[in-house]
Amino acid sequence: MTGPRLYSEEEVTHQAYDIFLELAPDNLTEQDVEDFNQHREELGFIEEGEPDDQWHDFVALEIEPELFVQVLVGLEFDNQDILFAKILISRDKDAPFCHILWKESE
Repeated sequence: MTGPRLYSEEEVTHQAYDIFLELAPDNLTEQDVEDFNQHREELGFIEEGEPDDQWHDFVALEIEPELFVQVLVGLEFDNQDILFAKILISRDKDAPFCHILWKESE
């Protein structure tokens, strides 16, 4: 028996970023979207890694680290980072899943 067909971490990171760009106007303030668009070329970051424990509070899934990637999207300033979205995305081609925790409005 073969295991699940998986996207690479790079592929799901690109997918997560595309989803972020598509949904950001509906989930972030106009100012946040403006700030991100203005500064993303020089200050933007996209980091992928293993999902952290916080996801257990938000999704009712067994989060197997080899099947999911956590992607952070934000801006990196000298004095602080601004995290706009924390994304949990599935690598399994046959079981698509994506959940986003958006930056809180201030």
